[in-house]
Amino acid sequence: MSNKTRILVVEDESIVAKDIQKSLEKLGYEVPATASSAATAYEKLDELNPDLVFLDIRLKGEQDGIDIAGYIKDRFEIPVIFLTSYVDQETLDRAKHTEPYGYIVKPFNESDLKTTVEMALFKFSRDREVRASQQRLANALALVDEMIMVVDSAGNINYVNERAEKMLGLSSAAASGSPVFQLVGFSDNAGKPVELNALMDRMRADSPWDNDQAVLSIRKSGQNIQGSISISPIHDEKNQFLGCAIVFSDNAVSKSVSTDESASTSLLDSQVIHNSFFVKKGSMLVKVFLDNIQWIQAMDNYVIIQTTSDQFVIHSTMKDIESKLPSSKFLRVHRSYIIPIDKINVLDENTVLIGDKTIPIGKSYKDTFMARLNFL
Repeated sequence: MSNKTRILVVEDESIVAKDIQKSLEKLGYEVPATASSAATAYEKLDELNPDLVFLDIRLKGEQDGIDIAGYIKDRFEIPVIFLTSYVDQETLDRAKHTEPYGYIVKPFNESDLKTTVEMALFKFSRDREVRASQQRLANALALVDEMIMVVDSAGNINYVNERAEKMLGLSSAAASGSPVFQLVGFSDNAGKPVELNALMDRMRADSPWDNDQAVLSIRKSGQNIQGSISISPIHDEKNQFLGCAIVFSDNAVSKSVSTDESASTSLLDSQVIHNSFFVKKGSMLVKVFLDNIQWIQAMDNYVIIQTTSDQFVIHSTMKDIESKLPSSKFLRVHRSYIIPIDKINVLDENTVLIGDKTIPIGKSYKDTFMARLNFL
């Protein structure tokens, strides 16, 4: 089987379609078929499952290229590049909603084709990696006993875990996009309600809010639950404020978690000398070998341990985890990342690559990191 990128061309002008096909094949891509209508395009998509699709945005017929792009977005995981000449604003607005990975303006040259194809494939690969990582994280957080909600900078919910779904009486999909304080309310131990603007101002100032005697009010059920709450800011790798993570434990869960954590910490301390430690996953304790760790990432009051075959979420801090790992093997390279030094594949001044994961190097950690490496 060929390892070439396989591209389906959907273009109703046969001369243009043939020209694109020849140009793409000359550049080293495979074009197993072309299609001149929506019906033919749908048949070829099912038959060939190509790596990328070129779509004429103004395809003749009842369904144009934008309709086909919407069909692909709903049913396949394939990047689309639009072929365009002049398009009006209304058509362009329709096209944007299908989230294409590029545009080629007719007439085109081979250099334009190659650049657009390579950029589309690269971006699609990165997007797929992010989606897979998000799904792994969601699966891991589903096992956590606490209620977790991720909120954007406007105060709208981006994500809730399984525990939060049960407490809110809403699925994650239903809760997503809703203003957080329309679904829940928080009060401190003095009964003073937390206001959104004040909370976001505090988060932007990088000041977490913790209270072990807070009250969570569920709007839908009218239920009030006392417990511990931690709200922490979330930043991207460039330190831009993205929102905050809300973690709530009712008193019963807090006591249970505290007991489990002390047991896990004891196991971690005693087993690390044997190149492994135990972490809690659901109701089980799972042994994690240090040699299998790919990276460790901070997320609010949790730490994500990514191994070669699994992902674990534990209630801890990076400082605590860092103190328990052998410094000869592991190094903190960012406030949110610890990595095993021997797993580094490629690095530049600001990032390291472990497998397919790009990890940033923080400015305050850079000198220590570079001093640990051997150079020829």
